[in-house]
Amino acid sequence: MKSKRQQYILSRVAEFSEVTIEMLAEELSVSEMTVRRDLKELEENEQVIRTSNAILLKDSFLNEVPFVKKQLVNIEEKRLIAKKALEFIHPDETILLDAGTTTLEICKRLKSVDFKVRIVTNDIKAAAELIDSQHEVIILGGQVQTNVGSMYGAQTVDMLNSIKVSVSFVGTQAIDVYEGIYAPTIEKAKVKRLMVECGQTSYLVVDSSKFNHTAFAKICDLNDFTGIITDDSLDEEIRESLQSATTVI
Repeated sequence: MKSKRQQYILSRVAEFSEVTIEMLAEELSVSEMTVRRDLKELEENEQVIRTSNAILLKDSFLNEVPFVKKQLVNIEEKRLIAKKALEFIHPDETILLDAGTTTLEICKRLKSVDFKVRIVTNDIKAAAELIDSQHEVIILGGQVQTNVGSMYGAQTVDMLNSIKVSVSFVGTQAIDVYEGIYAPTIEKAKVKRLMVECGQTSYLVVDSSKFNHTAFAKICDLNDFTGIITDDSLDEEIRESLQSATTVI
């Protein structure tokens, strides 16, 4: 399967940058032409860089992106995800929204629904978006992350340890189909892990550009979520791989 081959290539390059096309072809039991096609696609997706004597990862380990940049990326995909997410929110429930631009789109849609919910969030921008809504809004305590607007730290963790919600919507910027969900820092990974555990059901809300990336700290495995809500641009091979671990919506 192409997606597994390409994931293997990314893993081999991550551990040994001097890997050659010949080595990869032998290890994968495919032709060198097949490996070249895979590398060309990985280059087009900006996952590797080929030089005259090496294959290098490009942006494989992601750092935190400021909110002002994230809000301009894949906006239509995020709106589609928010529309799908709304189907899993019911009157009088308590829901938890992770910080992020995709969950902010869920907030915008919640402003116009004809029922009330209680919304818990660690995102000051999401809370501000809902100031004039009919919903009850609870913002988690903690330290505000500069340029991002999310709350983190001991107070955030303490609150998450003491609540239970009907459904959690959690975001991420890095997913490895075979390894799990990642965050840029240990602190952020801990907060997101607790958010998953808080929900009677929990959904990963993520656009298709976040796949085939990793970051510093692992949050959890794919099967820890009730389902993954993503956009229609997700590669079909990746979608099939995900289906073995959880429901893809």
